[in-house]
Amino acid sequence: MSLTFPLTLEFKFSLFTELRVTDAGGQLVAVVKEKTFSVRDEVRVFRDEHKQVQTHRMKARGFMAGALDWKARRLIERTDGSPVGALQAQGMRTLWGAAYDLLGPDGEGRFTIRDDHPWLGVIEGLLDAIPFVGDFIAMGFDYLVNPTYTVTDTAGQAAYRVHKKRSVFARRFTVEELQPRGGQDDELVLLGLIQLILRERERG
Repeated sequence: MSLTFPLTLEFKFSLFTELRVTDAGGQLVAVVKEKTFSVRDEVRVFRDEHKQVQTHRMKARGFMAGALDWKARRLIERTDGSPVGALQAQGMRTLWGAAYDLLGPDGEGRFTIRDDHPWLGVIEGLLDAIPFVGDFIAMGFDYLVNPTYTVTDTAGQAAYRVHKKRSVFARRFTVEELQPRGGQDDELVLLGLIQLILRERERG
C-alpha cells in the first residue's frame, strides 16, 4: 500500500458508523464500517465504495475490550489472517488524553500517538456536565476548537499529524506526512489512525 498524502477521512451521514478515506488526488483509498451493538469493537475495511472487496479487519482483543477502552489492544490484520500490527492504548494515560502505541506485526513498538492538547478534552467534558445548556456550549466548543494528534517514530521524530477539521459533528479529519518515509509504514499507519479516529470521535 502506497499512499499520497495528505489523506482525508470523512464520516458518512448514516445510522451506522462508516468512514471514507481519500488521498491527495481525491481517489478512494478505503471505506470503513464499524460493527455496532458489540461489546468488542470490530471494524472492517473495504477497497471499494460498495463494500464488496474487504481488505482488512480490526478487533479489540479480549471479552468486553470495547468497553474497557482505556487499556484495550486493537489488532489489525489482512483478510487472509496475516498480521499488520495493533493499536495499544497506554492504560490510564488514555483517560486524560489520546495516548497510544502503534505496534508492528511482531508486537514491536513502531510509533506513539499523542493528543497535542489533551486539556481541550477536559474542558469539553466539564462543559458537557452543565445541565441543559452544556450540550449546546460543548457543540460550539467542538466547532471552534479542533484537536490535533502527532505520530512520533521510535527516534522521537514527528512523522505524521492528524487534524480534525472544523465541523459541528466531528465529521472530517486529515492526515499529513511530516517526513518522507517511502511508503514503508503506510498500511500500518493508515489503519492505526483509522482506529484512533474512531475511538477519539466517540470521546468527543
